[in-house]
Amino acid sequence: MRSFIIVLLLCVIGGAKVFAQETKFTASAPSVVEVGEQFRLSFVLNKQGENLQVPTLQGFDLLAGPSLSTSFNTSIINGKMEQSSEYTYTYVLEAREEGEYTVAPATITVDGKEYKSSPLKIKVIKGSDKPKGNNNASSSGIREDRGSSTITDDDLFLRMEVSRNSLYVGESLTATLKVYARVNLVDVQGKKIPPFDGFLTEDVKIPQIRLEREEYNGKIYDRVGVLQKTILFPQHAGTLTIDPYELICVVRQRVAGRSNSIFDDFFGQSRDVRVICKSKPVKITVKPLPEAGKPLGFSGMVGTLAMTTSTSTDTLRANDALTYKVVLRGTGNMKLLEAPKISFPHDFDVYDPKVIKDINGTSGTVTFEYLVIPRYAGEYKIPAVQYSYFDPQSGTYKILTGKEYTVRVAKGNESGQGTGEAALQSFKKEDVRMLGQDIRYIKTGKSDLRQRGVQYFATMEYWLSFLIPFVLFVVGMILNRRRIKANADLVRVKSKTANKMAQKRLRAASVAMKAGNSELFYQEVLNALWGYVSYKLNISASELNRDNISEHLTRRGADTTLIQGFIEVLDHCEYARYAPGANQDEEMDKVYKDSLSIIMKLDKAI
Repeated sequence: MRSFIIVLLLCVIGGAKVFAQETKFTASAPSVVEVGEQFRLSFVLNKQGENLQVPTLQGFDLLAGPSLSTSFNTSIINGKMEQSSEYTYTYVLEAREEGEYTVAPATITVDGKEYKSSPLKIKVIKGSDKPKGNNNASSSGIREDRGSSTITDDDLFLRMEVSRNSLYVGESLTATLKVYARVNLVDVQGKKIPPFDGFLTEDVKIPQIRLEREEYNGKIYDRVGVLQKTILFPQHAGTLTIDPYELICVVRQRVAGRSNSIFDDFFGQSRDVRVICKSKPVKITVKPLPEAGKPLGFSGMVGTLAMTTSTSTDTLRANDALTYKVVLRGTGNMKLLEAPKISFPHDFDVYDPKVIKDINGTSGTVTFEYLVIPRYAGEYKIPAVQYSYFDPQSGTYKILTGKEYTVRVAKGNESGQGTGEAALQSFKKEDVRMLGQDIRYIKTGKSDLRQRGVQYFATMEYWLSFLIPFVLFVVGMILNRRRIKANADLVRVKSKTANKMAQKRLRAASVAMKAGNSELFYQEVLNALWGYVSYKLNISASELNRDNISEHLTRRGADTTLIQGFIEVLDHCEYARYAPGANQDEEMDKVYKDSLSIIMKLDKAI
């Protein structure tokens, strides 16, 4: 009896949840179809309704419908019952003429209240001359391959889409790699990934590859999916090329039986065919930032930006802390934003800002929080901070200006402090002045007294006091001239610092390796290798690439084996960034040791 009551209560509660759920009425259909193709138009309702009114379907012939299908679902999880229902009204239509059509919202009545579905847009294209039919494959948007062994570029190809082909240095574009298939595509395997020379890259995570129907160049492709999406930031002006992707696509083909009976459709065998697909290279025109109107201390930010400033308080005691906050919001390469330069009063102790980043792709917020401690009482002004950026929409530089703040600092709490500290709290640095010389300090203890009448003029000490400063001055001048001459030779300076820079990058790579961050590890190793060669050969990093590095290193005396080892480490790092192996720790350790060895050998050879 007790169990029956509990089950009854659960049913009542579950029924109340079903009754209380929000009413949803939606419509669905393919976004693109061919002339003569049959497809389904469905209206789905999560409650029982009545009086369904469907608008006139212009451009389509109604072949069947509506047919009603109903489904119910009940689940009990942790003693909680959840029930859901679904009523689907299906129409079978056939596209009659080319064009773009809009299916107006349908209406239905639930509990005396009328609900409308959302409108649908359907594009009808001429398409191919293949016969259309109302079979399962066609209506669901999937074509069956009946044993054809020939796969043309029209049936399967890769395409690189870019959000723009012309932009400024530092501006961003999105490169999207998509696969188009009219065959049964079952897998995609990486083979060759472009290095994106001349760009800073940031990959956009794709949770799952979804294959959908899409129209391209007047043809319908049943399996179209986004394989990779990357945000690119060009680093120098000119025409940059996005090299082709090269992937292996696995296509499953059905092999018909020898008997050619009707049972082949159910028991026929299939085979997987590997097809190498290659995207076309894409040219990007990168414009330099204009020199006219460039503000002094330009931040390097390209995009759109807004700034707000604030302080935690404007009244406090000496030695208490306040927080000065600068918030930058906008779109662009937000991850590379530098902290603004603020001229705080001389009597303020200022610590390095705390940086808080909330960035999604190319847009977000970066907050800089400065901890400031005034040491002396008084009234101070924090001047308005300025931040400059380049707006690619208007093609002009813009300067953001914050607020000016007045901070009133009272004397600090002197209880518990020593006498000396209490006295110092009463003065600012600029308040300490010489008031007079009428009262002098009385020396105590033994003094070095001289007999009156002994002269200092023309003594050895007298002449040395002239000679020694003169000699030191001449030596200092000679050493300073040598230092200036050495620093003027930029090639020599960069060559000397190349090894130090590479070692610093490799130390950062070692930290990333210990933390298990393979992507950061390989990026730091690449920066170390390219930066070392750039500094050592005095060649800009943007002018170096895999094709011309051998020529430059050979010209400077490096042997072929050493150059080949250098290029192999570069290729391994580039490949591992996009297709990490199974034993990442062992691979990273090997790459780290090889990089150290190559840099040491190059330093001796060049």
